[in-house]
Amino acid sequence: MNPSLLVITHWNDETDQSEIQSELVVFNCERILRFLAPDFLHSLELSILLVDDSLIAEINGERRGKPKSTDVLSFPLYSDTLKIPAQILGEVVISMETCREQATSIGHSVIEEFYRLLVHGILHLFGYDHETNEEDAVQMRKMEDECLDLVFES
Repeated sequence: MNPSLLVITHWNDETDQSEIQSELVVFNCERILRFLAPDFLHSLELSILLVDDSLIAEINGERRGKPKSTDVLSFPLYSDTLKIPAQILGEVVISMETCREQATSIGHSVIEEFYRLLVHGILHLFGYDHETNEEDAVQMRKMEDECLDLVFES
């Protein structure tokens, strides 16, 4: 836990969604980032972009060469090897269309699904990866659960 970390969260909503409250997301991002950030960091900047399926497909095509929609994209800028105290963590892009569809099919709220996607994206920015091997996947799921507990604690 890094309680003195200065967190700057940029919020950009390109959708007409009304379920997600930006002020609460910024507050929860501060909690999540203070939990995840190593002690050498003094400030950390995060950008969050909410889009629809067509825009996330366009972004995915331009930046990853995969012109298809997805639920969440992460574009990391962070490096833990240089120990630079002020860093830009990166950008998380979330498709609210896919978020709503997944929430319905899984059977939980749009807010729960949004935070699941946000935490998943943030963990990728810190270098967590669930696709390398089973051990890494288990570690990432564990960290997702711990971060979501911060958001939804009683």
